[in-house]
Amino acid sequence: MSEYKVLVSDYDGTLANSNNDISKENLSAINDYISRGGIFVLSSGRATDGISKILIKQGFKGLLSSFNGAVLYDLTAQKILASKCVTNDLCKRFAKYASEHGLYYHFYGETGFLFPFETARTSLYENLTGVKGKRVEDMQAFFEQTSMETPKILIFDDENKLDDNFDALTQLLPECEVVRSTENMIDINLKGVNKGYALTMIGEHFNTPVSTLIAVGDAGNDIAMIERAGLSFAVSNATQEIKQVADIVLPVSNDENAVKYIIENYLT
Repeated sequence: MSEYKVLVSDYDGTLANSNNDISKENLSAINDYISRGGIFVLSSGRATDGISKILIKQGFKGLLSSFNGAVLYDLTAQKILASKCVTNDLCKRFAKYASEHGLYYHFYGETGFLFPFETARTSLYENLTGVKGKRVEDMQAFFEQTSMETPKILIFDDENKLDDNFDALTQLLPECEVVRSTENMIDINLKGVNKGYALTMIGEHFNTPVSTLIAVGDAGNDIAMIERAGLSFAVSNATQEIKQVADIVLPVSNDENAVKYIIENYLT
């Protein structure tokens, strides 16, 4: 068995193919790796209730890191082990800015999400993730009337609008990690909470150094774990910024069973 103890994989664009499915080849390779004593963990920017349902349906057990490392979830026991949320005050500050600039976004609870107005992206997101949303017309007032916090804020809007607002958001929320996860999405987590932070929690859970963890990803929110892992991979369809920081750029993409390729070539 390899010196590396844990394989941590991103989901979208890495483990999942372009049809948003986990291939039988990847699943078989992962199960074989686990049967030989390996540990597989999924690290995703997605909401816990959405991604956990997908993984449980596929028969995955063990740990899930969701919301870019804000939540550590036990798939077997179906319970949250740890969480670190964006505070209520920061949610109010963001909601005021987003309302003034017409941004479409999500706040998350333990289940479901809140959104300020409905767009085509609302149903697109619900259909893609299986997570249901609820409209809250005056989000700032909502957070003033409750003590709710959120593991992540997701901005899901036009590419040009994200370009125009990204720098202002980083200045507005210095207490947060503001990351461009895709062309149309910005993820906002509490400062220090990212996929690299998730690796620390995963290592502590399994009582193994982060240097024994392998990470593989494709997009901006994967950078922190790619830089932190003992050995890191970028799938061939990854962004250039990921390829530049990864130890190894794979010759295969998420549509060519990249996770299987890692297991067969580096974890035997």
